[in-house]
Amino acid sequence: MRDPRVPLRNPLVAGLLAFAIPGAGHWYQGRRFKATIYSACILTIFVWGMILGNGQPVYSQLVYRTDGPGPTAQLQPSAPRMKFSFGYIAQVLVGVPAWPALVQEMRMRNTEANIDWIDAPIESDFQGIISRGFGNNQESEVVTGSIELIPANENGSKVVTGTLHVVRSDGSKQDFTLAGEIKLGREVFGSPRREVRCQVLAGDESDREERYSLEGSVRRSFIDWFEAPRDTLELDRLNGELSQNFDIASVFTWIAGLLNLLAIWDAAEGPAYGYGDEEESPDDETPE
Repeated sequence: MRDPRVPLRNPLVAGLLAFAIPGAGHWYQGRRFKATIYSACILTIFVWGMILGNGQPVYSQLVYRTDGPGPTAQLQPSAPRMKFSFGYIAQVLVGVPAWPALVQEMRMRNTEANIDWIDAPIESDFQGIISRGFGNNQESEVVTGSIELIPANENGSKVVTGTLHVVRSDGSKQDFTLAGEIKLGREVFGSPRREVRCQVLAGDESDREERYSLEGSVRRSFIDWFEAPRDTLELDRLNGELSQNFDIASVFTWIAGLLNLLAIWDAAEGPAYGYGDEEESPDDETPE
C-alpha cells in the first residue's frame, strides 16, 4: 500500500528516472536524502567493480568465431555469432552507466569487418611475435616495442608500410620495415588490444631474404572497446591477468544493478511499509 504522506508525484516518471540514474527518481519526488544514499551507494559499488575489472566487467554479448577463415573472432570477416551474457540482466539495471554495452553491440552487428584494410595511419606500442621459416623450421621470438602502420595509398590500402621498433628479450633493439598485406582486428571489439598481422623486413627494404611474419596487437581506442562484446580469448586473458579480481568485479556490478532494482521499486511504489498497513494491537481495541 502506498503511503499517502509520501509525495510520489508521477510514479511512472519516477521509476524511469530511477532506472536511468540511481537516485534520480527519488530526487524528482523531493526525497533528497534517499536519493543521495541510493546514488552514492549503488554507483560506488558499480564504479569500484569497474575499477577492479580494468573497466571490462560489463558486456552484453559473448562473440564466437564462425566457421571459415579467421583464426580468432577479431579476425573473422563474416558477421559475428553472439551469445547473450546473462550477467548483463543485472548490470543493465544500473542504468546509463551500463547502456553503452547495447550501443557497442549494435555497432558490432552493423559494421563490416574490414580485417584486410587500413584506412589511416596507426602509431602504438606493440606486443607480439616475430617468426621466420615454416613448419618445424620456424623460429619465433616474443618482442615488444612500438609500431607505425601507414597505408600504402593515401585513401587506404591492403598493403601496409611503416616501421617496427622492437626490444628483444635480451634487451637489444632493432628496427624492421613493414611490408606486404595487413590484417587488422575488428574496429569494435571488447579488448583494449587490436590484433595486427603483416610481414616485416630486417634491415634495408631490398633485403628480401630477411622476411619475417609479424603477429601481435596494438592499442584500440577507448570508444571502440569500452563495454563492447568480446570473445572467450579476451575473458581468458582477463582472468589470467586479474585472477579472482575479475570475478569479484563482475559480482560488484551485478549487485549494483540488483540494488537499483529495489530503488526503482521504492520510487514507483513508495516505501515497502506504508501508512495504514499497521496491524491493530489489543490495546487499540475498543471495549464492547
